[in-house]
Amino acid sequence: MDHRETKIFYDPGDSSDKGLLGCPLFRSILVLFPMKILFSNYCRFGILLIVMTLASSCTKIGNYAQKRADRAAYGNIAWSQRNALGEVAPFTINQEETERIRALLEYDAQREETELLSLSDTLAIAMANSRSYQTQKESLFIEALNLTEVQKDFNVNYSGSAYAQSSSTSFKDGTTETFGDNGVNSGVNLGVSKLLATGARVSMGFSQDALKLFTNPDASSANNALSFNIVQPLLNGFGPLVTKEPLRQAERNMVYAIRNFKRYQQNFVIDITSQYYATLRSFDQLENERTNYESSIANREQSESFAKAGRIADFQAAEARQSELNAADRWTVAQTDYQTTLDDFRFTLGLPIDLNVEPNPKELKNLEERGLVAVEITLVEALLSAASNRLDLVTQREQVEDRERNVEIQRRNFLPNLDVSYNVEKQFESTSGADVSQNLGVTLDLPFDWTEKRNRYRVSQINLDRERRTLEEDESDVQRSVRDLWRRLERNRSVYKNRLLSVKLSERRVENTELLLQQGKALQRDFLDAKDDLLSSKNEATVALVDYTINRLRFWDAIERFEIDPKGMWYEKMDENSGTAVATP
Repeated sequence: MDHRETKIFYDPGDSSDKGLLGCPLFRSILVLFPMKILFSNYCRFGILLIVMTLASSCTKIGNYAQKRADRAAYGNIAWSQRNALGEVAPFTINQEETERIRALLEYDAQREETELLSLSDTLAIAMANSRSYQTQKESLFIEALNLTEVQKDFNVNYSGSAYAQSSSTSFKDGTTETFGDNGVNSGVNLGVSKLLATGARVSMGFSQDALKLFTNPDASSANNALSFNIVQPLLNGFGPLVTKEPLRQAERNMVYAIRNFKRYQQNFVIDITSQYYATLRSFDQLENERTNYESSIANREQSESFAKAGRIADFQAAEARQSELNAADRWTVAQTDYQTTLDDFRFTLGLPIDLNVEPNPKELKNLEERGLVAVEITLVEALLSAASNRLDLVTQREQVEDRERNVEIQRRNFLPNLDVSYNVEKQFESTSGADVSQNLGVTLDLPFDWTEKRNRYRVSQINLDRERRTLEEDESDVQRSVRDLWRRLERNRSVYKNRLLSVKLSERRVENTELLLQQGKALQRDFLDAKDDLLSSKNEATVALVDYTINRLRFWDAIERFEIDPKGMWYEKMDENSGTAVATP
């Protein structure tokens, strides 16, 4: 018995290569030109030059792939925005703006004075620099990339492969036998395919003896073939409802993702605005506590002088002293709370915690001067707007349609598989010319085992019922949210008006009590109580104003009438006659 040893010079499936072998172009060259040819004298220089030229371009493949992927993904996002929102909004995951903002802020950090950020600047920084916001944008971008993979299946798809193998057999007597022309077998296969809306898959293929094309052109037509094939389902799998469902659902999912991102953007802007005003509110409370502490010092000094003069009792001076200590403690707590809130503010914006930036206190003053902005819309109109315009409800209704369509697809899946196919292949032979073979066939597959099909059909019915219940629940939840925000606005409006009145009354009470105290007609405790009430009224007024502002924004968002610009700033159109906000911010 002859013992033969097969030697493979190169295994194209080996993925452990490093260096140049890590480049796909370089490996492709090795596949097309095996080692035995690569080092032959007559083609070494030319092939080596080609290899080095292609290998040098490996570093550019990544950039090319990135540009192609970005172009496809951004195209899908723009298309989905137009279908979901009716317009195309600027969108990018590039962080050039982030780097520019950080560079400017780092430059500002070198200065000793604090950098005060307006609300518009804060929103712009958040949209460009927030880590969570960037993550959401990248998730949407990845969704758009995933869509391209589904779209590929419904486009004209090209394929190509090449093989090369050098083999020999060694016998016991020391002789060696090679196989193939010059001991080398190699070839190239090319193909193109397309899935049609009817469910038919059409494909064409071509095979070429690559080695003979270079070494023996006269015999290169041997073993070459051109083929055409089509398979058309006639029952199960027929028609665009079934055939295009993967692409249809993927595109609809992309539209849903756009709507979800739009809702996220709106809530993100409101959350940043809320944190901005919450930081200013904490600063306002700090200023109130500081003013109260300074006033407590002055009151304690005056009380001690009155006690020495015998105008008030010593215990009243002690009460003033105790009030000063309490005010000092509250001021210290307010300082700690403000620094904590400030750290949270910087962290949310994606800024260094120790960066010397703060919200501009003038924004709170502007808010106080503006006062309560009335919402000129009735509760009934708001509920109707939310029911018809909320993007998440629109998505939920379309998802019910998806479930209904899936039920119909699963129902059609009970049909037998009846396919008609046609195949023609033309082989080119150098001696006998071209041989053509054709094949026309019909295949019938009867579905006797329905276990999996019946289960999928039943599950699709259950999922449809679930989706309908979810839609009803979400619609009720939206109504509840709108009604709750409406009541909150009424409460905030009432509380703010009462607190403003309370501030005026408390200021008057402090002034009157101070005069009576100087005249010996009031106790120190009366004056201290009046000061505490004034401090509390100021803080509560600020809280009520900020809460009303944020709840007003959330109300617009709840009825899908909250609009923002590309940098996150929101606006409200004011009625010049009534001074109220119209329904569209």
